[in-house]
Amino acid sequence: MSDGHALDTDAAFAVSASGAAPSGLPRPVVLVAHGSPDPRSPEAVRAIARAARAQAGFLEFNEPHPVEVLTALADKGFGEALALPLLLTDAYHSRTDLPEVAKRAQEERPGFTVRVGRPVGDLSLAKALVRGLPEGIDGLVVCAAGTRVDEGRAHVAAVAAEAGRLLGVPAGPGFASGPGPTAGETVEALQADGARRIAAVCYFIAPGLLCDKAIESAREAGAVHVGEPLGTAPELIDLIANHAAAA
Repeated sequence: MSDGHALDTDAAFAVSASGAAPSGLPRPVVLVAHGSPDPRSPEAVRAIARAARAQAGFLEFNEPHPVEVLTALADKGFGEALALPLLLTDAYHSRTDLPEVAKRAQEERPGFTVRVGRPVGDLSLAKALVRGLPEGIDGLVVCAAGTRVDEGRAHVAAVAAEAGRLLGVPAGPGFASGPGPTAGETVEALQADGARRIAAVCYFIAPGLLCDKAIESAREAGAVHVGEPLGTAPELIDLIANHAAAA
């Protein structure tokens, strides 16, 4: 299934005589996103990749697939690449899909090495979530996609706690799917504790159906302000660069 975007490895990388990536990067980076039937999502992912001087690949719904991106890099002369999950929690896709992507690319191009990085979720992103909130907010729900992996939900709760600390207000997570409270339930819990001007912020990489679902849940419960997904927030771009350097 094509969405009209062909591979363009030349746009971000030019192979040097040694086969290394330019601009001090130790290797080319492929950001691996889940993908979405919502056209806003892949466009946002591509914007992040451009800002990070990386390539983008999608596991589902959109093209190109990360294996296709990685093998194209091998064909251009790179001996190694980093597959970095453009995901915020360490759950099924990072634990299962990413190793399979690396394995397939290496099998298709013997001698080519694919390193697998960690998800980019980090407490430092709380700063991006609370930037630009209106005055008078006295409660905060951090909306996230949801996961059945306990560590993933605990990470979102930690980000919510950090965002609340930065604002000086009570805060909690709200999930669009899976176990844990919905965004609306967290809004109601904050209201029960006395909050009246509650903001809902989006701990999502890009807009999409789950993000919309969480936001709608928060709105229906009485949230007075909703934020945007992270997109090209400088904190996220910095994290991508740091993960690429550390991998």
